[in-house]
Amino acid sequence: DDWVPPPREPWMIEKERIKAKYPDGYKPLKKLSPDAMAGIRALHAQMPEYYTTAALSQEFEVSPESIRRILKSKWTPDSEEETDRQRRWFKRGESVWTRYSELGVKPPKKWRDLGIGN
Repeated sequence: DDWVPPPREPWMIEKERIKAKYPDGYKPLKKLSPDAMAGIRALHAQMPEYYTTAALSQEFEVSPESIRRILKSKWTPDSEEETDRQRRWFKRGESVWTRYSELGVKPPKKWRDLGIGN
């Protein structure tokens, strides 16, 4: 039998590599705000030779895989979706800093002005 498997495309190799690296799927420990993700895209677009994936991952203290996924993504929310994302991010911040203030951590001024941790 002279059957030879067809050569694998680069995207197939990359997909297998990521599947091997994250068998349960990708679950980052640190979440970035929508504004931070927009900032990452803007920095990389303006000076890609300076703001490499490695440099951005150190600056924002997230994994290079997170930066790679942010830069690769071309999705942009419409105005209604953007408003909803900002609202959800605000609610998340509220719950996080409420929890921290209960543990004795002093919230940033923005959250104290909103009555959290007083």
